[in-house]
Amino acid sequence: MDRAIDQYLQRYAEPEAQQFCAADHPALKNKQRYQHVLIIPAFAESACFLSSVLRRCGNSDLLSIVVVNAPDDQTIETAKIRSTSKLLTSLEHSEQTPLVVVDRASPGKRLPPKQGVGLARKIGSDIALRLYHDGHITSPWLCQTDADACLPKDYFSAISSHQGTVVFSHQHVSDDAMLQFAANLYDAHMRYYVQALARQGSPYAYPTLGSTIAVQANSYARARGFPKRNAGEDFHFLNKLNKLAPVTWLHQPVIEVQARRSTRVVFGTGPALEKIVTLLRDDPSGNSYLSYDHRCFELLGKALIYLQQCSQSAGFAAIAGPNDSDHARIVQILQHLGLPKVLNDKFDQQPNPEQRRRLLTNWFDALKTLRFIHRAREFYPDISLRHTLAELPISMRNQITF
Repeated sequence: MDRAIDQYLQRYAEPEAQQFCAADHPALKNKQRYQHVLIIPAFAESACFLSSVLRRCGNSDLLSIVVVNAPDDQTIETAKIRSTSKLLTSLEHSEQTPLVVVDRASPGKRLPPKQGVGLARKIGSDIALRLYHDGHITSPWLCQTDADACLPKDYFSAISSHQGTVVFSHQHVSDDAMLQFAANLYDAHMRYYVQALARQGSPYAYPTLGSTIAVQANSYARARGFPKRNAGEDFHFLNKLNKLAPVTWLHQPVIEVQARRSTRVVFGTGPALEKIVTLLRDDPSGNSYLSYDHRCFELLGKALIYLQQCSQSAGFAAIAGPNDSDHARIVQILQHLGLPKVLNDKFDQQPNPEQRRRLLTNWFDALKTLRFIHRAREFYPDISLRHTLAELPISMRNQITF
C-alpha cells in the first residue's frame, strides 16, 4: 500500500477513520469487499434520498458511506434537526443497499458550525480511504456526491481510464419554472467563468462542485483530505489537488443536481439561487442578472503572460512592460495579491525558468485567480450576463448558453 496513504491514516485522518471497526457495520461484518465507494454528507434530507441519487447508476458492487450531520448551532431550525434525526434512524435500519452510516447529528456528536460540510466530507472520505487501505474497497476512486444529486448511468465507467482527480460536468434541475430559469442563469455564470479561464490559458479552469468530484486514494492522501470548512471546501480541495496533478474535467456524462434555495451558508449555489429568484421577480427576462465583464479575463490573460515573463527574467523589477493602462492595472493587482513577497531570494535561487514558472503557478492558484478577477472588476464592473454571452465567440458561447 502507498506510503502516503499510511502516513495520512496515521497522522491526519479523523478519529472515525482511525478507530473504524468493519465488524460493527452489517455491510462489512463478514469481511465483504466492494468495487466502488461513494461518500455523501446528509443534513435534513428525505429518508429515501439515496435511491434517488443511485436510480440511474445502481451498482450492486457499491458501498455508500453517508455522514448524517448537523451543526452544533442553536440557530438551526428545530424542524431540520428533527428531519435529520429521522433520516439517521431510517438509514441505520435500512437493508436496501450496502451502507455505512456515520452519526454526526446526535447531541454531543454534532459538527462545529465553522467546519460543517467540509468536515463531514473529510470524515466520510477518511473512512473510505481506510476501507481501501484494508482491502474492503478494490477501486482506488473515492467518489463524492451530495444528497440532491442524481448520478448518470455510466458514472463509474467514466472515471476508470483516468488518474488523479476528476470533476464531472453538472446541471441544476427543478420542476419549478422560475427556479429552473434561476438555475440556468447560475449554471451559465459558472460555465462562463470556467470557459473564460480556459480561453486565457489558466491551469485552474475546471468546475468546483462537491457533488461532482472523484479522487484517487493516493491523491486524496497527498492533499491531506478535505478542508474543514462550512462552505467552499470543494473549491479549496480541488485547488490543493491541482497543484499535485492537473484536475481532469469530464464534459460527459453530466450529473444532475436539484436546484435548491438556501440561506444556511454565506455563499454557494443555494444563496446564489435565492438572490437570483428575488431578482427575477422584478425582472423576469433575467437581463439584469450581472456577471463578469469579459475584459476582466482578458486582463487575466495578460497577467499570466506577465508572470511567464517574470519566470524567464527571474525578477519582478526586471520586467519593464509596455507603457499602457492594462499593464499598470496588472502590476497593481498582482502587488495587492502579494507578488513582491514571492519574487524574493528563494525565487531567484531556482535553478531554471521551469521551476520558477511552477513556483509562480502554484502561488497564482485558483484562489489568487478568483481574487484577481474580483479586483479587476474595479476597472471593469459587472454587466448583464445575457448580454455578455451574446457577444462571445460562437465556439465559446455554444459551451455556455442554455
